[in-house]
Amino acid sequence: MLDYLEQNKDITNFSGYKTKAVAKYFFELKEKDDLEKLWEIVDFANKNDLKIIFLWWGTNILFAFDVFEGVIIKNNLKWFEVKNWILEVNSGESVVYLASKLEKDYGNLSLKPWSSLPGTVGWAVAWNAGCFWLEVKDIFIEACLYSFDENMIFNVDSGFMQFWYRTSFLKNNREYFLVSVKFDISKNVDHFFTEDFRLKNQPKWFSCGSVFGNPPWDFAGRILDKECHLNWTKRWWAKISDLHSNIITTDGTATHQDVLYLINLAKKMTFEKIWVELKQEINIIEN
Repeated sequence: MLDYLEQNKDITNFSGYKTKAVAKYFFELKEKDDLEKLWEIVDFANKNDLKIIFLWWGTNILFAFDVFEGVIIKNNLKWFEVKNWILEVNSGESVVYLASKLEKDYGNLSLKPWSSLPGTVGWAVAWNAGCFWLEVKDIFIEACLYSFDENMIFNVDSGFMQFWYRTSFLKNNREYFLVSVKFDISKNVDHFFTEDFRLKNQPKWFSCGSVFGNPPWDFAGRILDKECHLNWTKRWWAKISDLHSNIITTDGTATHQDVLYLINLAKKMTFEKIWVELKQEINIIEN
């Protein structure tokens, strides 16, 4: 047993849905020196036949369990620096916080479209996240990665990352961990409408943002609202939002079973109505 691993850790607040969950073993990365412990944690998990989950994507997570019988590692590497309009930022930094700080402290609006993205920089890079015509690939310069298999840190360019719509090399290769990334923030574009739009269309209850990605020819929210008529659909204290049908909200007392029921219902009805298979954007973690 490693003395720096916490046991029976309440991880409820690490999910945007706030469904009750506990991790048998837990470790939080707080500084780069903590990366040296990852090799020991992986070895400990392998010797004890324990599954490892790395929470590097923020709070857009559904914990589909009451107790996780393994090791959960949370990324909390937070730091950023701006030099010559190049932003270097650690992967645990909040996207929302980063966009706000750039605007407030530097008068820079380059990340303004991301003002309501509910995740970390690590999640944004792995998923090539974006909205309002700005995706990670548009401003990406280079990234610093850690390899669990080789226990080493190295830099990669955009070609290595293989960015595509809501995906990248990192999303499909979980044996790598994003330590930090560099963005080009030299271009300010017109985002005058985004803040007002977000305020009018974001629910006030707990949520993980958009549940499903948009099909190439349509919007998931429109399909769930106009084709399936699912807005306001409830399962106890979880519901599909009346403001945006691609968002599921909870009041903090809903269970993961309630949220899963609504996700599966949306998938089922969409396929039955218009033969479309929606692909979820949130991360569902199971034992």
